[in-house]
Amino acid sequence: MRERDDFAVERRRLLALFGTGSAAAIAGCLGGDSDSDDSTPTQTATATTTADEVPAEYRTATALNGDERDPDALSSKPDVNYQSEPSSGQQCSGCAFYVPDKNGDGAGACSIVEGTIEPNGYCVSYVAHEGDGSDDTDAVGPVDVPEDAKCSVCEMRAAKFPEWNAQAVHADDSRAFFCTAGCATTYHAVTGEFADTDADITGFWVRDLDSRDLVDGTTAYYALETESERLEDPMRVNPAPFADREDAVSYVDESDALGESDIVELSAFDRELASQYRGSLLE
Repeated sequence: MRERDDFAVERRRLLALFGTGSAAAIAGCLGGDSDSDDSTPTQTATATTTADEVPAEYRTATALNGDERDPDALSSKPDVNYQSEPSSGQQCSGCAFYVPDKNGDGAGACSIVEGTIEPNGYCVSYVAHEGDGSDDTDAVGPVDVPEDAKCSVCEMRAAKFPEWNAQAVHADDSRAFFCTAGCATTYHAVTGEFADTDADITGFWVRDLDSRDLVDGTTAYYALETESERLEDPMRVNPAPFADREDAVSYVDESDALGESDIVELSAFDRELASQYRGSLLE
């Protein structure tokens, strides 16, 4: 009986010294019940908790290809060599697994890779999104602006400004048209205030300031112009879009008020920046 009491005292002393986190290990060393190994799986599971951290609206969101995101079946970014820049013209915003921005912060998610995903990013799991597989190419590309289409932000007739207008398409194939890039980027930044649908934006096009051609607005570069005299556009002041960054650099180099720090990508347009161009139209 004396030996048993001494053993109990020694066991309590060791537990006090090493803390409860080492209880299972000490019990094993001191000859405790072999059934106490049940704690081992719990410790292992805690050590391997997923690194996936995304806003709630992305956890089980639907990707461009219609697949639902499973937070328990994701690859890590290192496993797929994720990077925040495009590769050979391929980027996440055009990937079948991409989940577009849902909260206005410019980033999205992926149905097979953990964490938030930059639209301009890339990984080796990239698969080009081909739309719904139908013959209707309008579902994934820009269309001619209808004569009676009003700008979804300012309500001016978008077709009246063929050198300035822009457009977007949502996952449910609904379209929005804009008189200028300023209205388009405002719509993209705060879609919920102007859109007639809750579906994600899956295509976005603006006019290149030099060529006046419609270009992919998600990969364009925008010079944050503040002098209306330089553009003389319908809304007096707009960001100036360019398909190539070099052209945007040339544009700001010709301005005394702008520098390369004033060249941004679409993801930079949040409510604050949108207010710089369309503050009077925001609630």
